[in-house]
Amino acid sequence: MIILQIIFWVNVGLIIYTTVIYYFILKVLKQNNYEKNEQYLPNISLIICAYNEEKNIAVKLQNTLKLDYPLEKLQVILADDGSTDTTVEIANGFELVEILKLSRGGKTRAQNDAVKIAQNEILVFSDANNIYKKDALKKLVRNFADKRVGVVCGELQYNNKKSEENYYWKYEVAIKKAESKNGWLLGANGSIYAVRKNAFVPLPEDSISDQLEPIKVYGNGLDVVYEPEAIALEDAPNDVLKRKRRIILRSLVTMKYVLTLLNPFKKRSLFIPYVSHKLIRWFLPYLMFFCFLSSIYLAEDSNIFRIILILQIIFYISGIFHSGVRYVIKVIIASALAIMDWLLGKKQTTWTVVR
Repeated sequence: MIILQIIFWVNVGLIIYTTVIYYFILKVLKQNNYEKNEQYLPNISLIICAYNEEKNIAVKLQNTLKLDYPLEKLQVILADDGSTDTTVEIANGFELVEILKLSRGGKTRAQNDAVKIAQNEILVFSDANNIYKKDALKKLVRNFADKRVGVVCGELQYNNKKSEENYYWKYEVAIKKAESKNGWLLGANGSIYAVRKNAFVPLPEDSISDQLEPIKVYGNGLDVVYEPEAIALEDAPNDVLKRKRRIILRSLVTMKYVLTLLNPFKKRSLFIPYVSHKLIRWFLPYLMFFCFLSSIYLAEDSNIFRIILILQIIFYISGIFHSGVRYVIKVIIASALAIMDWLLGKKQTTWTVVR
C-alpha cells in the first residue's frame, strides 16, 4: 500500500511538474537579451512545402508576394511533394515563384531538397495553408541582427479563437516564449520559422523538421528564439486526434537523433527542456491512467484518495461540456496511441491534408 502511494505521488508530481512547475522554473532562470534591428533586411529564401493544396496555394502565393519585404531580396520556392491535384498548375501562374517538383517523400525531404536551390542567407519555412501578416518577414528576420541567433520561430495564430486547439495553443505559446528567453526553444512552428542557411542541418526523412532543426542548430552553438510579432494565420485543424497522433509519433521517432544533446553534463545540453517539455508530456496518458487506477484501489481505505478519485472523474466528465478539457483529453488519447505506434516500430514520413 505504501509503495503504491509513493508511486502515485511520484506520478502526480511529474504531471504537475511538466504542466505547471516547468513554466515557472523557466521564468526564474537567467534570461538572455537578444538584439533586434528593424533595419536589418537580409536576402531571404522562403520555402513553401505543399501536397495537394489546390484550395490554398493561390491565396498563399498572393499573400507571399504582397508581404512588406523588398521583392529583390526575396526568393520564393514552392517545394511540391508529388501533388496529384492542380497545385503545381496553379503555382505556374505566378512568375516570381520557383517550383521544385518532387516525388512523394514527405515534408522533411522536400525541405532538404529546396534548401539545395536556395540562394539566400536566411531560410524561411512555411506551409501552404497559412497566410502571413504583412510585416511577418521583417519581424522574423530582425532577430538575426544578433549573431548568437541561429533559428527564429514566429507565432502561429488560429482564425477561430474559440476552437479546441486554441485554448491549448495559448498555453504552449507561453512556454515557447519562456524557453526562448534562455535561447533553447524546443521546436518551431512549421508554419513560420527561419534558419541561417550556413547553420542549416539536412535532416533524416523520418524526423519532424520543425522540431529537430532548432535542436540541431542549438547543439551546434547558436540560440533559438521566439518572435511573437511575426504572425502566421491559419484555420484550426478539425481532426485533432489524427493530427496529434501523427505529430507525436514523428516526435518520438525523431528522439533518436537528439540523444547526444541530452547529456546533462554537456555545456549546451537540452536535458532539462527536452525531458520537461517533451518526454514527460508524451507519456502523460500513462501517468494519468496509473493515477486513476491506483486511486480507485487506494480510495477503499482513504478519504483523501476518495476525493482525488472524484476530482479525476469530474475532470474527465467535464470534457463533455468544456472544449478546452475535451481537447486535452483528445491529446492524451493521441499520445497513448502514438506511443503504441512507436513501440510497434511504425513511422510516418508523408502527410495528408487534414483541415
